Amino acid sequence: MNNIKNILVSIFSGIALAIIGSYLTGHTSALVMPVSFGNLIWAWDIFVVQLLGFGLLAIASGFLVAYITNKNFLFSVVAVFLITQLYLSFVIGDGFYFYFPHILTMLVCLCAGWYVARKKFCESL
Repeated sequence: MNNIKNILVSIFSGIALAIIGSYLTGHTSALVMPVSFGNLIWAWDIFVVQLLGFGLLAIASGFLVAYITNKNFLFSVVAVFLITQLYLSFVIGDGFYFYFPHILTMLVCLCAGWYVARKKFCESL
């Protein structure tokens, strides 16, 4: 019964992260990049567009799923990441689409949320 709860929490969190993150990324991508950042467009994309759109939400999602699933890395990070990517690829998009800044931001932020939850509740894995 506990595994079913963990799977359902991961699925719900992954789908919610995909839907809300897509909406927020649409707004953060409309932020105007300063001309002086022209050579560092990748940094703008990672730290402004992806971090504000998906990253902060992924940290909160990773933290909540880690708390509910008793800090299980598989359900907190891997399952949420895969479900989010599959939802973005096939439900919102029209096939696999790998965008490196998005994948990097999602993995780092989900791991950060899991790590904070693990340290906050003082239980090692």
